[in-house]
Formats: sequence, C-alpha cells, structure tokens
Amino acid sequence: MDNANDLRTILYRFKFSEDNEQDFVIKMDSETLDILDEPKDSYPKWAKLEYQKCSNCPLNEKEHEYCPVAMKLVGTVDFFCNPLEFKHVDLSVETPERIFSKNVDLKSAAVSLIGIYMATSGCPIMDKLRPMARHHLPLATTPETTYRSISNYLIAQYLLAHQDKEPDWQLKNLGSIYDAIKIVNTRFRERLLKISSEDCALSAILTLDAYAYYINLSLIGDTFYTIEGLFDESLQAKSISFNSKEKTENASGDTSTFEYQFNFSNNYVTELKFDIDAETLSLLNTQKNSLPSWTKLNCQKCPNCPLDENQYPYCPAAAGIAEAIESLNETLAIEQADVTVKTAERDFAKRTSVAEGLSSLMGLVMVTSGCPSLNKLRPLVRNYLPFESPEEQVYRSLGMYLLHQKFSAKSKDNPDWTLNDFSKFFEEINTVNESFCSRLREMPLDEESLGILTTLDCFTKYAGFKISEDNIRNLQTLFKKSYQ
Repeated sequence: MDNANDLRTILYRFKFSEDNEQDFVIKMDSETLDILDEPKDSYPKWAKLEYQKCSNCPLNEKEHEYCPVAMKLVGTVDFFCNPLEFKHVDLSVETPERIFSKNVDLKSAAVSLIGIYMATSGCPIMDKLRPMARHHLPLATTPETTYRSISNYLIAQYLLAHQDKEPDWQLKNLGSIYDAIKIVNTRFRERLLKISSEDCALSAILTLDAYAYYINLSLIGDTFYTIEGLFDESLQAKSISFNSKEKTENASGDTSTFEYQFNFSNNYVTELKFDIDAETLSLLNTQKNSLPSWTKLNCQKCPNCPLDENQYPYCPAAAGIAEAIESLNETLAIEQADVTVKTAERDFAKRTSVAEGLSSLMGLVMVTSGCPSLNKLRPLVRNYLPFESPEEQVYRSLGMYLLHQKFSAKSKDNPDWTLNDFSKFFEEINTVNESFCSRLREMPLDEESLGILTTLDCFTKYAGFKISEDNIRNLQTLFKKSYQ
C-alpha cells in the first residue's frame, strides 16, 4: 500500500541504556488494522499452524501453513530469545495521536508489544480484540482493560443490533470470548517454551495467559463492581462542589495525581498539578485564599446550573481551572509547546498548540470539579486519554454511554440501547461549555492577551455531539473481523 494516509504506524521503543535501544515498528492498514509487513522467505518450524496448534483454532493446515500470530511475531521472538541483562526498560510507544512512556519492567513492556501483534495478526480468535488495538493503551491496568473490554463488547452489540441481529446486552458471551483467548495465549506460550532457554529474555514473558485470566476474573470480581461504581449516581453525588464543607469528609484518602507540563521553545516551562480523589474522582486541590471575579457562580452562570449562590459562591469548574487559565493567559493560542501529562500509570506527550494542551487540561479539571452537569463524563477520567482524536472521541463516548445504560439498567425499565437519547445526554454538557466560554471572556485582558481564549471553544468537543451514519460505517469497518 503506497499511500501513507492508508497506513497506521505504532512505534515501540525499548531503551535499555543510553546507547542501547531497540525499535519495533508496526505498520497497519488504517481501516482494517491488518499488519502490512512483507512475507519472509521462510519461517521457523515453531511458526507452523500444526505446531502446538490451539485446540479451538478454526483454521485448516491445508489453507494456512503457518499460525498467523506466530508469523507476525517471529522477529520479536527472535530478539527476546537473546540473553538480556536488563530487568527494566524505558518504554515509549509512539502513535499518530500521542506518545506514551514509562519506566517499566521488561516483561510488562514485552507483553504490551506482543499483545498488539496478537490482536491484529489475523488470528480468528484474537480478532475480537482488534478494535481495542486501534485504540491501543500501552501498559493498561486490569481496571482499565476491564472497562475497555466491556465497553468494546457493548459497541459490538450495538453494531449487531444496528444490522438487525441479536445483541447480547447481558454480557452472557463475553466470558466465553476471553476463555477462547486464554486458550490461544496458553498454547502460544507452549510454542515459546519449546524454543526458550533458561538465560534468554523470552523466559520472562511466558505468562501471556495472565491477560485473559485477569479479565475473566475481573468480570465477576471486585474490579467489575468498581467500574460499575463509576456510573453510580449516588457516588457521583458525593463529588462535592468547590467551597463545600462536606468535601473533605467525603474524600477517600487515596489520590490520583495528574501533572501537566508545557515546555516552550524558549525553555520556559509551566507546570500544573491536580490531585483527584481515587474513589469519587473529585478534584481535591481547589481551595484558594482568593479567586478572580470571573470564577464567581453568578458570573455568566450556566442556565442549567442547580447550585445555590448562597451555598456555593464560586463556580466549581471555574475555581478548579483558574490557576491554569491565569498562568497561560498571555500565551498565544497557536503557539506550539511540548505538552506532557504525567500520571501514575504512564506519561502522555504531544507536540501541539497551547490551545489544545489547555483544552485537554480543562476537560480533566472541569469534569472532576464537582460541576453537577459534567459528572456524567466522570467515567472517562478513570481511563484518561489526553489529546483525544475525533475517532477516539466517538469510540470512547459511545462505549461510556452504553456502559451507562448497562449499569443503570437495574433501575431503568428501558435502557437506551438504540441511542435515542444519546445527543440529549450531551446537550447539558454543551450548555455548560458555551456558558463557560462566555465566562472566560469576562476576564479583564487586553486584546493581545486574549489569544489563548479565542479558541477555547475547541474544548467543547461534545457540543451537539451525535453518532452519525459515517461514524457507524467507520465502526462497522473496524469491527468487521471482530463480530460477524
């Protein structure tokens, strides 16, 4: 495929030391996610389909001489068959949207790389994970993967229903999918055991079945109920707005920290750090001795705001974002910066405009600020993804909405599986976004300093948001090999 626009490239870089690194470049068709590597002249014996063939493999040896997973992983396995003295690695994963990075143990880094190869190899069993490979999250934790797996499955059910086929909204078949994946992982591990030795790095990554095992365990264990709690309206109600006396009382004591760094070409650096309660996902560090007048609740108050000005003198979203706005308000919106977002799970980085970086930051802070209207987006914070592309926005928002229907079905007679109220779901958010932009224009700035604010409408990603027929067609293409 000659057209670069038809390619999606993911670069895995393992940096073992200052002068020792190894790159793995994965080139995929941007629509089907088929890996576009050139066939090798020959493959090792262990790559043959009949060699430790999976008991649930539907492929025929006469038509498929080699296992599709093994064919894609030959080069990677060859590298890890060599002895490696390093136990940890600086891993960076570069995608078209952003760069992920973390210092991590070698096994976790290798399993993350192998996972994306397996999901896009063409194995009929692993194809169920192909859409998740399109929205790849390196080094995903068990709660993150469980959330992503369930929402991915629900999107597939929506597409089946859209084609007048029978959907599985009760997740009855989800466990069996991961049972099948576990068989593939286990059998592939047995392939590798045949060629591994005591001192090769490969021996450190022979736990591939752990992925499916933990997902299956999560579907019936505490992780599942933790995810369900993200959609619990009573829990969301505990997210107390700015200046509330109950805020400290409702904090769980566990925090998640998000640190944004803006690095400019003149070596000027702006750092902003936010602590969020790990259970309620509520912003913790908004208490300030003084706040600017534009943060008062009665300044361009949202028409749908339910807060009482006597009890809440300040808008929770405005109070939360005030420091960031005032530290960057003299910066031109189009100015470029290296924006890094540091979290406990991984770092995200992108060379982008200040406007996009600030918009990403604002989205995080506003959703966790305690604004009652924005609480419905809070589950997205648990699986945080800055610099979201339009395609990612559709996939993640649809998955979140369907999860909302799944978990609220216990108290609803008619969950909205057909997305009749999907646009309405975001109308309230749209109202907040529009009013907040009006609020920012109340800041006492001269015309030149207003640069960064003139494009802040870009953070209103959900304004008038809906799933179009084009979105549906793109998703159907993405899920084509996953759910027939």
